[in-house]
Amino acid sequence: MMNSERQLQKHLSPLAVWAYSIGTSVGWGSLVVTANTYLVQGGPAGSVIALMISTLIMLLIAWNYSYMTHCYPEAGGAYTYTREVFGYDQAFLTAWFLSMTYLAVLWANATSLPLFSRIFFGNLFRVGKLYTIFGYDVYLGEALLSMAALVLVGLLCMRHYKITDILMIVLACLFTAGIVICFAGAWLGGGRSFQPAYVPDSSALSQIVKIAVISPWAFIGFESVSHGAEEYNFDRSKTRAILLIS
Repeated sequence: MMNSERQLQKHLSPLAVWAYSIGTSVGWGSLVVTANTYLVQGGPAGSVIALMISTLIMLLIAWNYSYMTHCYPEAGGAYTYTREVFGYDQAFLTAWFLSMTYLAVLWANATSLPLFSRIFFGNLFRVGKLYTIFGYDVYLGEALLSMAALVLVGLLCMRHYKITDILMIVLACLFTAGIVICFAGAWLGGGRSFQPAYVPDSSALSQIVKIAVISPWAFIGFESVSHGAEEYNFDRSKTRAILLIS
């Protein structure tokens, strides 16, 4: 049952929920994985077919999350849904699995800024070398950059949620527009090649399956959005359309 004594600020608009869903499911890692993993393992054709299958799976996941959000409009996401349907024991296990899911992507997001800084700012933050792990040099300047970003975002989320909503909407729109422009430029610019369609010396089916079963990891975007169900300032019946669009 929902706790009537707890009141969360209703500040999430439909556009803000869409932006949060996009930002937490399709990040910079998606582009890196597509280029360095999918194309290497499945080739152009295998990657496209696998991603289309993954899209169908994601639509099914979005449909279910929107249904559960409508039935149990309480913060907590999958933990809340499991608790209400199956009880506290299963909810406890769900919470542990979700915790591991978030921890698995935490390091990737925490190290994204240093990677971007190396591309756009060169060696500006590569000061104070600490150690090398798996051939990757870790610098104090880059670690401080990541920590500063985490603290800044944390403070914004805790104290200035309206600014956070606007910032997320702007960034999600820029991110989406950037992908569309890059795709159009690559498609219209010529010089594209789809050969070989699949990676040689491996069956096409195995390549497609290998990628298709990995891609739905992006469900975390819908999972994170479900935690803000109590903060929606619109009719929750619109959640399904928002998630399907995202």
